[in-house]
Amino acid sequence: MVYGKQLFTSLLSLLLLAFLAGCKDELIIDNTDQNFPLTLQTTAANDKVILHWDAVNVSNFEKYVVVRSRNPIPIGLRPVFSTGDVEIIFQSDISDTTSFVDAALPIVQKLYYKLYVGFGERFVESAATEISFDNLLVEGNGGVIKFVADSNWVILGDEFTGILRVVDYSTKQIKSQRSVQFTNGDNMCLDVAVENGKSVLYWWAGYNNLFKYSLPDLTQLNYWSVPFSGFSLIAGEGDRIYTTQYDFNESFAARRKTDMSVVKAHYRTDYYTHRTLLMLDKTTNRMVEASPYRIMVYNVDAATGNVTNLVEKTTNTFSVFYRDIPVSKNGQYFVPQFDGSVYDQNLNLVLQVPLLNNGYADLDFSPDGLYLYVAYLDFTFGGTLIQKMKFPSLEVIGTRRFTSASPRVIEAVPGGVVFVGSGVNGLNQVLVKKIDL
Repeated sequence: MVYGKQLFTSLLSLLLLAFLAGCKDELIIDNTDQNFPLTLQTTAANDKVILHWDAVNVSNFEKYVVVRSRNPIPIGLRPVFSTGDVEIIFQSDISDTTSFVDAALPIVQKLYYKLYVGFGERFVESAATEISFDNLLVEGNGGVIKFVADSNWVILGDEFTGILRVVDYSTKQIKSQRSVQFTNGDNMCLDVAVENGKSVLYWWAGYNNLFKYSLPDLTQLNYWSVPFSGFSLIAGEGDRIYTTQYDFNESFAARRKTDMSVVKAHYRTDYYTHRTLLMLDKTTNRMVEASPYRIMVYNVDAATGNVTNLVEKTTNTFSVFYRDIPVSKNGQYFVPQFDGSVYDQNLNLVLQVPLLNNGYADLDFSPDGLYLYVAYLDFTFGGTLIQKMKFPSLEVIGTRRFTSASPRVIEAVPGGVVFVGSGVNGLNQVLVKKIDL
């Protein structure tokens, strides 16, 4: 009986040792006796990353594993499961597999990749590779956005943090920023003028506060306390600036830039007081005024503020107060309201842009007037959809999707299209990106 008990104990010990041996960690990273090259090559191409490597020719090959991270990947990381910001994005047990295309990219400024090969009881890892993108990410909201003509500057106003920024979408740098007075995104308005060869910003913060800043450094040049609260501001040539008014049925007022005194105010009692102004031609002061359910085109005498050559049209749509009005080359065509209706200067309806759904966010004409670019909040796939259409045929000839950004503004500039999105990667960030389409 004693012998049988000893035999049973010995067998049990052997089984336990075998079990513990079977449970040992087989996922060791060990490059010490690597006898084959393991190199990962990465190439960024149009919102995707293409990865290449040489096939591994070993008898006990088990699998390839590719990981991706927003931060540098440490040596010796075991590719068992995704953890933190390190994601397993690809696995294959076919040794002839030598490439993978990562097309589901987060919107970041850098990504890191590493390739692992599992065989026997260990993994071998490649060196990490780094990919840089031309994304410009700015912390905040960016509720007010303005592109500065003939420059690479975008002005972002964040009403939540009270910060005004000038960013350069070419160099991916913030040129300047400052805390400013905000009211809310609906009635903040601004315009840029060139005075004495330098760009300046007129910033109407709402209520009684109008500022003038130099660009791109945002040095305050002037401040006026004026008794109005408006929805649009246009800086004209010389000493004239044009403002809309929230109260008193005032259509618009021509003002002096020196002290913001009124040259002449115009009143209309037969339609809403929320208006957006646009200047088609600064040499003749040819203006567009869009209000809910009404559009007007007219000339303004800069000296007297008088209106001439008035063309007026009643519409069935509602304008967006703080939105820039897209204009084609030479100011011939424009989209004054949010429904995609394109008019000429005589307010003839030229065509209707076939907007996909109620996710439409913004559109713009290309600088040469040959194309329209339209941005949507993409309800089908999530993120943003951008379409490129021929004008005036409206044939769609190109599309781009961004899966983790909500559209704010799209602006066609020489050499590309600049897209501004918010809520990037679920964070409070603004994306400014120049794309080819």
